[in-house]
Amino acid sequence: MSSSIIIGKLISALAQFSGFSATALPGLIVLKLKPNFISDLINQTKLKSIIITGTNGKTTTARLVGDILKKEKIEFIHNRFGSNLIRGIASTLINQISWLGKFKSNWAVWEVDEAALSEACRQLKPIIVLFNNLSRDQLDRYGETDAILKSWQKAINHLPPNSKVLINQTQPNLLQLQHPNRVLFGQPFGFDYQQANFQAAAAIAKNLGLKPTSINQAIKEFRPVFGRGEIVNYQGRRILIILVKNPAGFNAVLNLLTAQNKLAKKLLIILNDKVADGTDVSWIWDIHFNNLSSRLKPIIVSGSRTLDMALRLKYAGLNPNLIIIEPNIYKALKFKPSIILPTYTAMLKLRQIISNQKFN
Repeated sequence: MSSSIIIGKLISALAQFSGFSATALPGLIVLKLKPNFISDLINQTKLKSIIITGTNGKTTTARLVGDILKKEKIEFIHNRFGSNLIRGIASTLINQISWLGKFKSNWAVWEVDEAALSEACRQLKPIIVLFNNLSRDQLDRYGETDAILKSWQKAINHLPPNSKVLINQTQPNLLQLQHPNRVLFGQPFGFDYQQANFQAAAAIAKNLGLKPTSINQAIKEFRPVFGRGEIVNYQGRRILIILVKNPAGFNAVLNLLTAQNKLAKKLLIILNDKVADGTDVSWIWDIHFNNLSSRLKPIIVSGSRTLDMALRLKYAGLNPNLIIIEPNIYKALKFKPSIILPTYTAMLKLRQIISNQKFN
């Protein structure tokens, strides 16, 4: 086994022993020592990789693809607990490979960040790359969508000749992506954005030749990932939690809640501005909050950028008397919201709170 794998495994073991939660650390260090670590490993093991990318829906789609593979009794690797950047992929490979340099499976399902796709494709040499959507996300990291599309096309141009490129045809800006083995999928899904993820997972499964019965059964039995439309029980109450991280996703959530007559319920919005959330929160001004202007129940706002969100709601026409400002998430939960819309790091904090089932 290569020295890089040994180093990575030792770092991973040390991090776990120390209680350090940085899941991407082993990969980060190994890639510094050996930049082509992933591609060398792929060449040695012949791992078959499936990449899922897009602004929204990566996690849900990847989990559902995994559920379908399980129905077929196919073992696979998945960066479920690691980051979706290159260092997270490297860390997942390090954790999954044995000390003898072997994987238990020949398959891998990867959630890949939009900006990391080019390097991921170069090193992983995927058999399938699925593009689900692309919209304005974290401008402090990504810039405009046109730049991302150009980088995606370059990544596609260097794929192995037999790779398939799956494009969600309901997203007009994705149709400019070209490849000899391009496959279009997707039908209009109205306000139920979860259907887009179901269609994406089914498209991957069909192009892998998996059984329709496995696909249908996995979709039927699917349960949302934490924070992605999951209903949790907290202190005797049922709370719907939906991650919001960009205008497109936030607007889709508001449309869905409106269609389901849920938007009038007591709502908690948590806006953070850590690196994982995006430090530039100007994207909140692209959210269509107008439907909230006539509501009678309060909206609680929390998180590190509480005042920014409160100001945005005021300018959307919401009665200022209905805006409850509470930056502390623990205290905000005491207002007993029925629906919580958190950004990414706020969602992680909610997971911790709900797991503990207590207030501090």
